[in-house]
Amino acid sequence: MKMAARRPRQWEVWTVVFLGIWASGCVSATTGDVAYKFKAQETCQPPAFEFDIQNITNGVWTFTETGQNCAGTVDGPNGTLSSCTYTMAFCQKLASCKDASMCVDTFNGTGNNQTVTRAQGGFITNPFRVTDKSSLNGGFLANFTKGGNYTKPDGSFCQLSAVITFECNRNQYWIPNGNTTAVPKAALVKVTFDKTKCQLQATMTYAGACITLAPATPIPESMTAGTVLIIIFFVALSVYFTCGILINLVRGFRGKDVLPQSEFWTDLPVLIADGCLFTCRCGAETEKTGYDSI
Repeated sequence: MKMAARRPRQWEVWTVVFLGIWASGCVSATTGDVAYKFKAQETCQPPAFEFDIQNITNGVWTFTETGQNCAGTVDGPNGTLSSCTYTMAFCQKLASCKDASMCVDTFNGTGNNQTVTRAQGGFITNPFRVTDKSSLNGGFLANFTKGGNYTKPDGSFCQLSAVITFECNRNQYWIPNGNTTAVPKAALVKVTFDKTKCQLQATMTYAGACITLAPATPIPESMTAGTVLIIIFFVALSVYFTCGILINLVRGFRGKDVLPQSEFWTDLPVLIADGCLFTCRCGAETEKTGYDSI
């Protein structure tokens, strides 16, 4: 009769199951953090590390221009120039315009001083871009495309858009008040409406558009939770084997016996297989036999 191979004890099987769950958790946490970071890159982010967009993205902003600096503006009653009011939000949608991040209220020419609201720029998840001069003088822009449809004075059609350029001014802070906040008057440099392109072109100053004194550096990648778990796991494993081998060498063990719990690590492949079966069977034990059949 041939003696059957030693069956692993239940605590050994549970140890393998625990290690498997631990490893799965590490992998899951790491891949989850990577997926989150990939998603974050698609959301609202500054165009470069040295710029600060926190203030402008935390509020809804409005400013008013007198004259024909907006889509569809016509002369008001008695020959006076009408005004247009812009409302804009960065990385968010406006309630006043469907699927838009920039709206414009313009005089509609009926003679009753009524206004009509148009989507000057569609909603963009992250509208911020660097400019050709960003690395030298600071500054960046917000580009809003896919605005509302518009009929030009010549009868042709176009789609409205907007480009907001932020220039560096370290003394020009934008402080949102929780509601719709007026853009600081001193921040408005130039606002024009290009009728041929159907595009609003505005230049504004903002402290967050200034580059830092230090050279621009890539956005630092913080260590993820999954990475920390993996580092802890392998450091602990290294300490376990190093200290265990040294202790066994001092005690006079040689060969494979220098490994701590050498019997366990020798049986690890069997333990893994039994651990998988044990998990699939929800802990139910199979019938034990002491001998192989003849």
